[in-house]
Amino acid sequence: MGEDRMTTAQSTVVCTTPNGLESSDGTCPLCAYGPVSDFLRAPDRFHWRRHLYSLKRCSYCSYVWLGCPPPPGEMSLHYDDDYHRTIAAGGEGSAEKRWCWPRKVVQQYSRGGSLLDIGCSSGGFLSTLRGGAWKLYGVEMEESTAQKARLTSGAEVFVGAVEVAPFAPESFDVITCFDLLEHVYHPRQFLESVMKWLKPGGVVLTQVPNIQSWEAQLFASYWYGLELPRHISHFSLQSLRHVMRDLGLEELRIATPPVSYVERSMGYVAAGLIECFGGKPVPQSELRSRQILSKAIRKVARVFAFDPLAQLAAVATAGPSIEGVFRKPERRS
Repeated sequence: MGEDRMTTAQSTVVCTTPNGLESSDGTCPLCAYGPVSDFLRAPDRFHWRRHLYSLKRCSYCSYVWLGCPPPPGEMSLHYDDDYHRTIAAGGEGSAEKRWCWPRKVVQQYSRGGSLLDIGCSSGGFLSTLRGGAWKLYGVEMEESTAQKARLTSGAEVFVGAVEVAPFAPESFDVITCFDLLEHVYHPRQFLESVMKWLKPGGVVLTQVPNIQSWEAQLFASYWYGLELPRHISHFSLQSLRHVMRDLGLEELRIATPPVSYVERSMGYVAAGLIECFGGKPVPQSELRSRQILSKAIRKVARVFAFDPLAQLAAVATAGPSIEGVFRKPERRS
């Protein structure tokens, strides 16, 4: 299958696309330092396409990003119906189970008030807070998905880009963005805008894939969390802490919850092996009801391998997903 890890020599390539993230002086777009190195090359393995994308890495803050990402006008080619179906299924199948951990974290730091979930999809997370002490809001890009969120959660859902959402400054006690920052072209500027909506003393909860997890290091370009080119930004605990601190937020909690992408990543490895031996792998985007492994084998693997590994990785803060909770300081009198 070949090794996709690139050399660590300092990168001198400057992206020429209108939405390129690299600055003309080669510094990191998140921390404005460096040096910047080539990190890894990989294709879109979800659709099993051949075009290789290049990732860059900042040696100072460890932020990793997609060099020369597709412009927004072309991104719809990568967010097709198969992708949206997969994402919706992940949040809807068992909302109480899927969102149990994030809900507990939110309730640990805030007892109620106004809550905004950016990128709320079909409302899986918001539905777990319905009927409680919360006034619920969401932001979603697609109208039919937003309508599902309204029906399942009772939330007021704005349809459109975050940059034009009509929320007043200091409107929310809690802002959540799950599996969202990795899709954003300019995460620092995005967070600066979002933080204006947060009340003094309010908290923000975010979840992003962990580019320094043991899974990412083991599977390299076959790691499911890469999701190129849909994932433009790739965070570590270090880079997430850095940008939040720079924005003046106080860290309340940062951890890696006990989740696992191993099964999906192994599916990519299996597809690569099939291709190496002359076969034609079925992209995960087309699997739908078909399974990568039989249900019995998958269940045994989860109980005796994947779940225990996920628990150990969580304890070592080396899991594939980062959960960060940060507070906006109270206004000084």
